[in-house]
Amino acid sequence: MLATLFVLTALTGAASAHPHVWVEVHSELDYTPTGTLAGVRHHWKFDEAFSTYALQGLETTPDGKPSEKTLKELAQVNIESLHEFDFFTYAKRGKQDIKFLPPKDYSLTYDGTALTLHFTLPFAEPPAKKGEMALDVYDPTYFVAFQLADTNPVKLAGNAGDCALTLHRPDPAATGNSTTLSEGFFNALTSASEFGSQFANRVTVKCS
Repeated sequence: MLATLFVLTALTGAASAHPHVWVEVHSELDYTPTGTLAGVRHHWKFDEAFSTYALQGLETTPDGKPSEKTLKELAQVNIESLHEFDFFTYAKRGKQDIKFLPPKDYSLTYDGTALTLHFTLPFAEPPAKKGEMALDVYDPTYFVAFQLADTNPVKLAGNAGDCALTLHRPDPAATGNSTTLSEGFFNALTSASEFGSQFANRVTVKCS
């Protein structure tokens, strides 16, 4: 039953228009004490409607909040479900893809209205520090809409040295145009589609 919640609701469900799930993004680029970029730490806050639906029928504490067991099991399900979609996180150095290892240190928290998924994606081979790297967060099918938080959405954590980041948010015009497309158009999209890339939230990190 748990597996159905995230997969059915956030990845394959049907409704009248896209997107169906909204996620507010806070992220950290984790640097080691020696200055190596080790990975990305995500904190994804789901919208209230999805959070409420995802918790329906699950074990709660006497005050009505999800139990520790519920949050732990649901976090596991979310992480397993997201694997097929590359965790909606894509890193490049020039035209070369930078691969990630399986996520670690994942958990779910609940603030009374919304669920937040926390997890770390370590780099399989940490990129060279000097130069420029781009990190995109988006859903290729645009079922899930990711939006960088308004305040300090991405930070450099650890020994980042002289590295600096630049944020690139999606073009609002592209978002508005998506509302004219039919549900059939979106249902035909797959995780290999590049349609959702126009809604990507991009972080560019440059180190000299």
